[in-house]
Amino acid sequence: MMWKITVSSLLAGWLSVVGIGFAAEQDYAARFKELQKLKADAQIDPLLDQWRAQKPNDPDAWITSANYYFNLALSPTVSTKTSERGDFDIVDKKTGKIAGSMSFKPHDALAKKAAQFLAEATKRFPNRLDIWCGLAYMHQERGDFESEFATLKSMVAYARDHSTELRWLKGAPLPAPRDEFLADKLHTYTLYYHKKDAKPFLKLATFAAEQFPNKVYAYNDVAALNADSGDDKGAREWLEKANLVAPKDTLVLMNLGRVCANLGDVASAGKYFGQVVTLEPNGKYAQQAKEALRRLKKK
Repeated sequence: MMWKITVSSLLAGWLSVVGIGFAAEQDYAARFKELQKLKADAQIDPLLDQWRAQKPNDPDAWITSANYYFNLALSPTVSTKTSERGDFDIVDKKTGKIAGSMSFKPHDALAKKAAQFLAEATKRFPNRLDIWCGLAYMHQERGDFESEFATLKSMVAYARDHSTELRWLKGAPLPAPRDEFLADKLHTYTLYYHKKDAKPFLKLATFAAEQFPNKVYAYNDVAALNADSGDDKGAREWLEKANLVAPKDTLVLMNLGRVCANLGDVASAGKYFGQVVTLEPNGKYAQQAKEALRRLKKK
C-alpha cells in the first residue's frame, strides 16, 4: 500500500503542476471535464486529438493529454500471475488461496505516450518549466533515469539562456529567483533516490553542485550519501564546501558537527554545534545542538 499511496500523492502534485487551464481554452477544457465525469472514455481520445490539432499553440492541449494518459498508465493491473515485489496478492475468498496479483506499476505504453506529449510540449513551450518538471517526473515514475536526467539537463540549459522568459504554472512567473528555483528542483529529484539508488542520487547531486556552486543543496546531498555509506571523511569534505557557500546555514553546521564528532574531532564538533546555538538559539536545530554539546563535554 505504501507504494500506491506515494504514487497517488506525487501524481496529485504533478497534476496541479501541469494542470488544466480553463481560461486558455474554455470549450475544450470544459468538454474534457464533462466527458471524464460521464466516464465517456471512448470520446476523450478524439476530443484530445482535436484539441491539439485545432489549438497546437495552447499548452493546456498538450498538458491535458499527457495527464490523461499518465493517469490511465497508473491504473491497477489485475493478473493471474504470482505477485512480484511491490504487488498485492489477490486471495480467493472461498478457498483462501492466492488467485493472482494486482500491480500498480505504470503501463509503459501509456506512460510513454503521456511522456511524448510533454516532450513535444517542451519544444513548443520551452519557457514553461512546469512542463519540463512534469516530463522529468514521468520518466522518474517509469524508471527511466537517463531520460529524466537528460530532461533536467535540458531544462537547466534552456533556463540559463532565457532567464527573462521563464514561466511556471499556468504561465505565471517563477516563484523564486532562477538559480534558487532550479537548484531546489534538482534537489527534489535527487531526494527521490535517497536510500533507493546511490548512482542516480550521486549523478543528480553532482550535476547540481556543478551548475549551482553557490547553493548548498547538492553539497549537503552528496555529504548525506557519504555519511550513509560510512564515509564521514568524505561527508565532512562536502559539508565544508557547503559551509563556505553558506556559513550561517544551521543544517549544514549541524551535520558538520555530527560528522566531526564521529571522526573524533571533538573541538571542531563543539565549534559547529556552538554556532548553531549562537545563530538560532530558538531555531529548529538548537535543542539538538545543545544536547550534542552536553554529550561532547562528557567525553
